Amino acid sequence: MDSRPPPPDCSSMDAPCCMCPPCLFTPKAAEPLQDLWKLSDEPRRRFVVGVLLRCRSVPVLENLQTSLRLTSWNLLSYSQSKRQTLPEFYARLDKKAQPAPLVRDIWYWFDTSPDSVQLRYLCHLLLQCDPELLSMAKHLIGVVVVRLKRQLEEQTKVCSPDRDSDEDLHDPVVTFAKSTPEPIKNRDILGSLPADVSKRILAMMDEQMLKRCMKVCKYWKRLAGETMEEIRFRKAYVEQVEAMMKRYRGVKLVNPSYARMIDVLVPAQDKDQDQDQDQDQDQDQDQEEESACRRLKKWPFHAAYTNMRTSTVRMEERNVYCGAYFTSVLLDEEDPHRVVDFRGGPFLSTASKDRTVRLYYVASEAKHVALMKGHVGSIRVVLLCPDRELVITASCDSSIRCWSVRTDQCVLVLYGHSSTVNCLDIHADRLVSGAKDCTVKVWSLQTEKHLEEFNFKHRKSVRCVKINATTVFSSCDRGVVKLWDAENATLLRTINAHGHPVRCMFVDRWHLLTADTNGQVMAWSSRCEAEGCLMTFSHPKEVKSMALAFLRVITGCVDGKIRIFNFLTGECLRSVMVEAETGRILSLHFSDNNILVNATSCVKLYHFAKVFWDYAEPAEAGEEASEVAASSPRHSTQLKGEGQEQRRGLPHSSSSSRCKEDVGSAKTHFLPKTLNPNSRRPSEGTNAGGRGHRKTV
Repeated sequence: MDSRPPPPDCSSMDAPCCMCPPCLFTPKAAEPLQDLWKLSDEPRRRFVVGVLLRCRSVPVLENLQTSLRLTSWNLLSYSQSKRQTLPEFYARLDKKAQPAPLVRDIWYWFDTSPDSVQLRYLCHLLLQCDPELLSMAKHLIGVVVVRLKRQLEEQTKVCSPDRDSDEDLHDPVVTFAKSTPEPIKNRDILGSLPADVSKRILAMMDEQMLKRCMKVCKYWKRLAGETMEEIRFRKAYVEQVEAMMKRYRGVKLVNPSYARMIDVLVPAQDKDQDQDQDQDQDQDQDQEEESACRRLKKWPFHAAYTNMRTSTVRMEERNVYCGAYFTSVLLDEEDPHRVVDFRGGPFLSTASKDRTVRLYYVASEAKHVALMKGHVGSIRVVLLCPDRELVITASCDSSIRCWSVRTDQCVLVLYGHSSTVNCLDIHADRLVSGAKDCTVKVWSLQTEKHLEEFNFKHRKSVRCVKINATTVFSSCDRGVVKLWDAENATLLRTINAHGHPVRCMFVDRWHLLTADTNGQVMAWSSRCEAEGCLMTFSHPKEVKSMALAFLRVITGCVDGKIRIFNFLTGECLRSVMVEAETGRILSLHFSDNNILVNATSCVKLYHFAKVFWDYAEPAEAGEEASEVAASSPRHSTQLKGEGQEQRRGLPHSSSSSRCKEDVGSAKTHFLPKTLNPNSRRPSEGTNAGGRGHRKTV
């Protein structure tokens, strides 16, 4: 049972005393004015002094002392007083007076109360004092605190024996404690240090100890709270880094300077077959061919060329567009109907739904230099021909117009389609067009007329056309791709592998790329004898533009990313995010180290850093070569002899890159050791040049 006496009550008196616990602890309604206890009121001053002298708890008194130290004394008027106000003087006078019975009961109850109750009672009591009485109470509390601490130290010395052993003399902690002055022992160490140093000290503690530190004072609470937040943030950051490292632990890093010369299988041409039949006569050569065939089974595209005579062509492989880059905005205009053509030169041509053609000079930003008008419908395609100084456009008015770059005037109008012209392509003096009327027409820019025998048809709207020296390529909304003979105007081949509309194609001397609206990019041989699909590259959305350069497939997808694939393995080497929102990419145009991105919001040019290609380093760590690369020093001599300009350029766009690839892809070099003519016996009389560059298997 609780042995403490009940709190005294003044309920029997006529008016409240404002001293007993019930009067102080009972909540009262707010009063406009209240008479504060003054220093000149002896009974109340004597009561306050008696309560403070009976408080034996140092923490309670220190808490009150801190609160009174932070109190603003601006309202305190230091008026001249006849009587002295020293706390010791009032303490001596108040001790001589005999207190009332209620006051004695309150003092007795205060002596037997716990520290928390004493602190609460004193706070309520001091709230009723005026500034002068509070000042006296502050000084008196300071004197009482000093006396209580001295008494505690004396009791500690009496309880502990006075001995200075050798261990204490050699103990640095004891020596520091004895040599430290009294004010430094009670000093707040964290409060005297800089905040960052204090946080570093608190960071060495665990969470439970930090929670205890938060109860010391407000400053410690703030420091400990900030330290706990920093610890949590650091822990979350480390967890994210570890998760990221775990996620990408199996990802192979791409070497941006990787390059090498490799042999790639292609269908053999008829003249190569006749030449190779004369060479393969002796038994030793047949054995070498058998071993070479076993070796070729490991090469890419071997399954697509089954039961076909094939040859190997030396091609250059590079990790293009895998290095660092920076971007520059050429046109900052919102236009979802803009069509663009860029060939890597100084000019950029654009057209849109406003039926006008614009020519820009490309530097740090695009500078408008020409405006051409004449179409009566929205322009669907623009084609820039720097060698002819022409800009060719096709419109919804079913006409094709050729504009002179020098005069900004229309120099030629071609009529023949009965509906919207969707696509154009040019090779030499021949222009091919595809329209919504399901027809593909070939025009001669030299005679400025339509070639009547070249009138190819599809069952759906034609969406993309390409042309080279021997073949015309066309695709439609049914997903059908057709190859036509550019000399005899006959159908050579039909590719019906896509289940969705094919709206994008790329062709070079050896290969054909087709892309549908479902995101499937398929690689084929441009030779009609090979009908199998060589490789498939999957995308989450429709592919708007693509190119094949140095055995790397570069695609621009509607999801806002540019992807670089290895043409031989189908592996995605890199993806570059160019648009955060889906559906904003309209077209991509490739030129050397630049990629021009035509988006609905703007036209941006991505400048990739110039790379010094290293033909010795591997493409990836631990990569197994899919092709047999030549390692003989004769390779560098052969490259110099065949012209280094064939290794220099990347594709400018769909048509210009094809023309450049027609030259560059024709380069043939030494074969692997098993197929190298120089590895034969000297009696066979073959050298490193001529037909020894390509070997039919």
